[in-house]
Amino acid sequence: MSFEEERKPERQGATTTGEDDALRCVRCDHRITDRSYRCEQGGAHEHVFVNTAGYTYTIGCFVAAPGCGYRGASEEAFTWFPGWSWQVAVCASCTSHVGWIYRLAGSQFHGLILAALR
Repeated sequence: MSFEEERKPERQGATTTGEDDALRCVRCDHRITDRSYRCEQGGAHEHVFVNTAGYTYTIGCFVAAPGCGYRGASEEAFTWFPGWSWQVAVCASCTSHVGWIYRLAGSQFHGLILAALR
């Protein structure tokens, strides 16, 4: 099934935010986001980045992640998406690091670590 087919609801006007749509924290099972919130940034949903400490992350982009909390100040240095500031996103239940929220001029999206979700 293609990504676009997966996002289509079964009937017009329906939403796809049921339990089978949930992406949960691998550590505590808290609902972080839904598959229906997937989006693209820089032409792709999925990206692989290496941070300044040498850690490699595979992230997916999502328009919303209601199950996140945030830690620290927003930063502009070392951003993986030019022009976007970032802030660490954690599971709102167990505080495990699950990704980052990116912000630019009133817009935002989440870059979530795919290995931190199930």
